[in-house]
Amino acid sequence: MVDMGTPVLHRNDLDYVKSVQDGVGRTMFGLEEVLRLLIVALYTGGHVLLEGNPGLGKTQLIKDLCANLGFDEKRWGRIQFTPDLMPADITGTKMPVDGDMGRFAFQPGPLFRWLLLADEINRATPKTQSAMLEAMAEGQVTVLGQTHKLRPPVPVTGMGDTLSVLPPFMVLATQNPIDQEGVFDLPEAQADRFMFKVRMPFPNAGTLGSIIDKVTGPPAAPAGPAATAAGKSWGEEDALRFFHRIGASIRALDPPPVVKDHIVNIVLATNHRAAEAVGIDQRTQEALEKWSRHFVDYGAGPRAATAMMLGAKGWAGLFLGGVDHAGAALGRVAMPVLRHRLKLVFDWEHRFLEKAQGRYKPVPPGRDERHDALLAELVMLTAPTEAGYRDLIGQSLRAAGVALPER
Repeated sequence: MVDMGTPVLHRNDLDYVKSVQDGVGRTMFGLEEVLRLLIVALYTGGHVLLEGNPGLGKTQLIKDLCANLGFDEKRWGRIQFTPDLMPADITGTKMPVDGDMGRFAFQPGPLFRWLLLADEINRATPKTQSAMLEAMAEGQVTVLGQTHKLRPPVPVTGMGDTLSVLPPFMVLATQNPIDQEGVFDLPEAQADRFMFKVRMPFPNAGTLGSIIDKVTGPPAAPAGPAATAAGKSWGEEDALRFFHRIGASIRALDPPPVVKDHIVNIVLATNHRAAEAVGIDQRTQEALEKWSRHFVDYGAGPRAATAMMLGAKGWAGLFLGGVDHAGAALGRVAMPVLRHRLKLVFDWEHRFLEKAQGRYKPVPPGRDERHDALLAELVMLTAPTEAGYRDLIGQSLRAAGVALPER
């Protein structure tokens, strides 16, 4: 790829993000990839759908992330969704003031947090899910006809000035993949509100041993604010300044044009419009059109395109040294963006296994791995043939642990 001399984030910003990663990594093991996706979503205004078996540390992850960012403990919250949970239980409602039944004031519900774990969101009824949807989409709730902002601006002083900073609001919603009774699957329109769908990995032998030692050993000191290698701790005002500056810096990055072409190709192809793809030859276009009609029932939309671009910018700027590496970053974020957005045909797995015989060595073992491998075909087929770009995407997908077909 050509070095375009594009900017990188400020060194202090990168040191801060590295300190957050290191701090969470000291208490949460084997979740480096998950944590990076959460950090990218946080600084680009996205929400994350977490899927994994019970007991993998989802609650502890968001709690430790909040502490290591430098936010006060009260800035994170958790809602356990159940079928009998009503919208007012999460948004809040009007309550008597000091027991005076003649005066009522709005009492915020548990939605009013900067980092929110929405546990087993698919157990909530559609009415309660819709209240969550408004909060995620608009950053507000409506109670008895009145609108309440979830994140009013916070004044931040220091460095000789005062900034009015919008704090973060990120929802980490979990789904339990092993229970199917008493659940209400998220509608496509609501699932599309999530930037990433992230699968919590099951720990390997070494990680499992570390978890056993941590849980059964002496109590550890509580997680503190993020700190640099020099030992400087960040307070909440510092954290808000970083949040404001890093988010603006990521959006200001300008990736190579081939990255946008690739993203456009992916979205067009899933909507059976591969003939409009750019930077690929006619033979690949025909193969892509055949793939799309064989596997895709309902394609990705504009939100998928913007999520991939913001994700690629964020991953490249924060973890790869600059936006010139946005192509490699796209390979790391494409799967989490597409997993929950594409509606595949009913028998996609049967068709995939027929198609994959002899092409994958070995065939991906589980349904989730096959799903990612199928989506990886899409990402590879839509990659423009610009010198070295397609190989770069393949290397990035393999680095993310995705199986690719043999050439």
